Amino acid sequence: MSNAPKSAPAPASAGRNNPDRYSNAGTTPDPWEACAALEYGADRSFAWSVREQVINSTAEGRGRVEERLIKALRLPNCSPAGRAFLCQMLALAGSAACVPDLAALLKQPEAVEFARYALEAIPGPEASAALRTGLTDVSGPARAGLIGSIAMRRDRDAIPTLSAIRDQAGESALVREAARRALELINAQA
Repeated sequence: MSNAPKSAPAPASAGRNNPDRYSNAGTTPDPWEACAALEYGADRSFAWSVREQVINSTAEGRGRVEERLIKALRLPNCSPAGRAFLCQMLALAGSAACVPDLAALLKQPEAVEFARYALEAIPGPEASAALRTGLTDVSGPARAGLIGSIAMRRDRDAIPTLSAIRDQAGESALVREAARRALELINAQA
């Protein structure tokens, strides 16, 4: 009889786990999926791994990184902390490809802030259009925040909408003031 150790059969979830070649601990969760399930105050080691991959991605590899972030964001078990982290990473690596997913998050009260910060950082007219469209889905402080993001992007296409918001008597003072300041900032760049 041989004393050589028998190799263990692959776990049923092997497709979702990565073998850890440097230890005998078996398999570890996919870091991208683990980030989707992050909880506040819990282990963030997978998040650090993903963050490093995002930061160190080359221009050629940026699209693949963005795809993995979008895939993780779409997971049904994506937690609020996971969503926040993935949006932060999309602010660094996102393009027009992730705008539809972020625009959908603008309609979710618990995700609107994360999504708008990501959209604010993503270049291109698609992100600007998503922020303008998002104004119809939110109110109060969330709407004022979207207006602030539009102002930061210096979106001249938003001037008619912002003017209407500023002049709308039924709108909250907070939102009207945000629109007034946004118009000042945008027009100062003219």
